[in-house]
Amino acid sequence: MASFHGSTHPASTVKLSRGNPNLPLISRFSKPHDLISIWSTSSYFPISLCRAPSPFLRRGVLIRALSLRDICHGCVPEHILKRAEEVGYTMPTDVQRESLPVLLSGQDCVIHAQTGSGKTLAYLLLIFSAINFQRSAVQALIVVPTRELGMQVTKVARTLAAKSMGLEASQKSCTIMALLDGGLLKRHKSWLKAEPPQVVVATIGSLCQMLDRHAFNLEALRVLVIDEVDFMFNSSKQVQSLRKLLTSHSSIENRQTVFASASIPQHNRFLHDCVQQKWTKSNVMHIHVNPVEPMPSHVHHKFMICGKRQRLDALLFLLQKDAPKSGIIFVGEQVCARSFTNSSL
Repeated sequence: MASFHGSTHPASTVKLSRGNPNLPLISRFSKPHDLISIWSTSSYFPISLCRAPSPFLRRGVLIRALSLRDICHGCVPEHILKRAEEVGYTMPTDVQRESLPVLLSGQDCVIHAQTGSGKTLAYLLLIFSAINFQRSAVQALIVVPTRELGMQVTKVARTLAAKSMGLEASQKSCTIMALLDGGLLKRHKSWLKAEPPQVVVATIGSLCQMLDRHAFNLEALRVLVIDEVDFMFNSSKQVQSLRKLLTSHSSIENRQTVFASASIPQHNRFLHDCVQQKWTKSNVMHIHVNPVEPMPSHVHHKFMICGKRQRLDALLFLLQKDAPKSGIIFVGEQVCARSFTNSSL
């Protein structure tokens, strides 16, 4: 239905498609830039070739689905790919299949796909392909809106960077530091000055504190990722710091910029602003992967309408009524979290 739309406009958009069945088939690409060259010379590209979860026949030719290794071969270090396979990352998701060739080509990118689609792994593989493991300097920065998301991203990054079985002796190490809101910032400041990590995951508040205190600089920055970018631009507390980070602390000419989000309202306007405000280079790509499958049938949604002052009592009532074994509670402010914690003890 939808397809890849080539455009002469500097900011282009990629969408998933079943493709044009009349185009010749290609079984695999040796390097990501081969895929890019086909995109740039064809009005339609047979995305169905890449979407197949297993080998299939088309016109009597057996086509093999591209694995993560196929897409990342020659770009992402072998020990990272091996580690990814060890933890179960072997076949790419739709968003990884579409975004990784663009990311690994060095192009700025806006990754627009639903939560849980695999955006985090896509930009982490880019980061591990771009940094110099031997250099002690901050080369990749991932900015997140909340401490909780930062913890999740850090966990995945450290999992991929962990020593892989059989490669311990030759594997190059990579340090990943989390600068998240909390009481460890003083200790982190001394660590940053003594031996800067290659990758930093940070909330915008903690990051700006460190930059203002000159704990480290971004002179060696090669990749800047802004996760949940729509949330951050809609937050009055974060937007000014984010704009300063994008334009003052580092330059688009010296870095690759990646924005990731599950929702980007008015994405065409956002792409225009990215170029005009110099948040990204002029050839930024928009990868938009629409959800194909509905939510699982066993997932049920419930909601309760109540006044602002009754929210805490309503939440406690639901917890007592449903008695879940575990759960995640999202709150807008830290004071709300403290209030709930005190009430539930």
